Amino acid sequence: MIGSLVGCGGTYGGQPTTPGPAKGGSRLDGAALPYAVVDARTGHAVETAAFWTKLAGERAVCVGEEHSNPHDHWVELELARHLFPHWPHGALGLEMIQRPFQGVVDDFVAHHIGEDALRSRIGWDERWGFDFAFYAPTIAAAIAAGGSVVALDAPTELTKQVAHHGIASLSPDEQAKLPELDMHDATHRAWFDALMEDMGGADAHAHATMGSGSAGDDDSSDVQMPSADDIYAVQVIWDETMADTAATWLKAHPDGHMLILAGNGHCHDSAIVSRLKRRGVADVVSVRTVTDDSVSDALEKPMNDFLVVLSAPKKHE
Repeated sequence: MIGSLVGCGGTYGGQPTTPGPAKGGSRLDGAALPYAVVDARTGHAVETAAFWTKLAGERAVCVGEEHSNPHDHWVELELARHLFPHWPHGALGLEMIQRPFQGVVDDFVAHHIGEDALRSRIGWDERWGFDFAFYAPTIAAAIAAGGSVVALDAPTELTKQVAHHGIASLSPDEQAKLPELDMHDATHRAWFDALMEDMGGADAHAHATMGSGSAGDDDSSDVQMPSADDIYAVQVIWDETMADTAATWLKAHPDGHMLILAGNGHCHDSAIVSRLKRRGVADVVSVRTVTDDSVSDALEKPMNDFLVVLSAPKKHE
């Protein structure tokens, strides 16, 4: 998935919260850092108690991550530990698992299968690929609190077809699996085009999207390289599918709340957040983790409601 880059510059002053020892500590606790919370719209500091109260009252909390960053995953675990005990019916929504595998996830939550079977049956290593240990403690915290786990994302087979050949190439059955798509959000398209340029332009991103080619391709030279519009269509399908899945669950559980874990490129105003609101889920906030030496860009062009600002370890001279 596409994640937004953390900018450089400036520091944010304030009194950081120092995490204390947690019950049922995990290896992620080794990535814990002191943190402060900032209102991303105003730049003002937010008391941590007020932050937790605000989030607990929302129907959906979308928290962005850099997938390989252990500190981001620790913040997600911290969110789960604080929120799930206060939610009468909570769910952990995961970009990392695709919708066709919800039954497997339900079996895992019900303790009918173990972690190895879960990973094998959902194709974690092939379809996602990032270390499962980054996510296991947060999933465990949700389940221990009586929460559900929801597979949010579109199947790879569908998005790969769109990347290679466009939405028009989908069969009627495949098209029926798509949620309502808003392809004309000017703010979102401008964000995406800027991100592509940062990543080297459409050609570079097309090669990244293609990877090693579709399964079963004998000669990758015969495969059509994705156009910028087709790459953008995939991004929209990801966002809309995750928003649609989350909204469907929330509507089915009127007393429910969901913590959504997804890449930074999906948890911002014009991505999952606005698409949830379009589907009638009004109480949605987004959270992004940054370090205190990289907060200025996030404040200059805010796309999130809150920033969790980690105090980066000091480098020794």
